[in-house]
Amino acid sequence: MEDLAKNEKRRVRSLLEQIIRHLLLYQYWDLEKQRNTNHCAAEIISFRNQVNEDLSANLRNYLEKNFSIIYSNGLDYVKAKTDLTDLPELCPYTLEQILDKNWLP
Repeated sequence: MEDLAKNEKRRVRSLLEQIIRHLLLYQYWDLEKQRNTNHCAAEIISFRNQVNEDLSANLRNYLEKNFSIIYSNGLDYVKAKTDLTDLPELCPYTLEQILDKNWLP
């Protein structure tokens, strides 16, 4: 049972990081915006659907407690992928926005 809980935490954490990565790319990667906007939006929808299917109150609390480190990991990925230097060090999105199926920056 404990392994199942760890796997669920790992899964929602990974999905949240993927959403954050794609939100940052969608909002800030102007060089590739024309070519990647639809791809990023589609990925955001897919990851949101997956995380919202699995999200319980306990898992949401887990994400809230680990939000800054999850954002930091996503930010590191986007910096490495894009060489962007003007990305916000603190997450510009709330957890509610990130999980909202109809919200994009």
